[in-house]
Amino acid sequence: MMSQTNKNNSRYIRYILLISASLWVLWPISIMIEEGFRVDIGPLFSGRGASFVGEFFQGQGGIRFTTIEYVKALQIEAYPRLLVNSVIIAVSSVIVAILAGLPAGFTLAMYKFRGKAFITYALLAMRTISPFAVLLPFFLIYGRLGLFDTYQGMAFIYLIINLPIITMMMRGFFKDIPKEIFEAAFMSGASDSYILRKVALPLALPGLAAAAVFAFVGTWNEFFYALFLTGTVTKTVSRGVWSGFSESIESFKILEFDELNAGGTLAIIPAVILSLAVQRYLARGFTLGAEEQR
Repeated sequence: MMSQTNKNNSRYIRYILLISASLWVLWPISIMIEEGFRVDIGPLFSGRGASFVGEFFQGQGGIRFTTIEYVKALQIEAYPRLLVNSVIIAVSSVIVAILAGLPAGFTLAMYKFRGKAFITYALLAMRTISPFAVLLPFFLIYGRLGLFDTYQGMAFIYLIINLPIITMMMRGFFKDIPKEIFEAAFMSGASDSYILRKVALPLALPGLAAAAVFAFVGTWNEFFYALFLTGTVTKTVSRGVWSGFSESIESFKILEFDELNAGGTLAIIPAVILSLAVQRYLARGFTLGAEEQR
């Protein structure tokens, strides 16, 4: 009896902690969404229904809100440009990281060679390097090479971030494939490249999608490097929403707070949709291939 009571108490404590953590994480996002909709809970008990003011929905009974700020954010010249910049930088970086990380992950998963452990731990260690430690060298190098505020420069620095992620995630997914499948392919005389393209890749496609989405979302949301290494040409949506976008991407005029919150809400939608689409594989990928070696 006492044991059952302790189990129930432990379960309730876990639920309370999980709910508290969820509220702590979701509270800023909910405030941003609320401000974007201009939510007004004053007439909560007014009893009046809902109607359209012009082309915009306007709730009149209960919680009142409007979608006008989201329409205004999309109509501002600078905001679509910020979205395009983020897409170009994130997609180009992820594509190059996949082209390099896919064979690297396959090699680390399937073969034994001298220095394999060092390479594995080095890739993991790259994820622990503080951005503050490398920002100044990158800033100086980019200034001398003409890479500051360029798509190539931003794609390159995100490639350095994404390559270890995709390599280690794909290593983990490849190691999950039964070893007998690869042995059968080797016995039939298939080459390494053929096995990667025709055997391993089709079986690991869900994992590849999860790795690509994980890297894309990380690049899409990244703020620190975008703050210091982008200018008026390649400013991303994460920096633009933080600094305030206006009628032109070159302008520094701050918009109204509601418009900024609407823009921030729109900016997180692609990341949320992609994450939900591959959520079952993202949990597996979070280990970054850290399971024990065979």
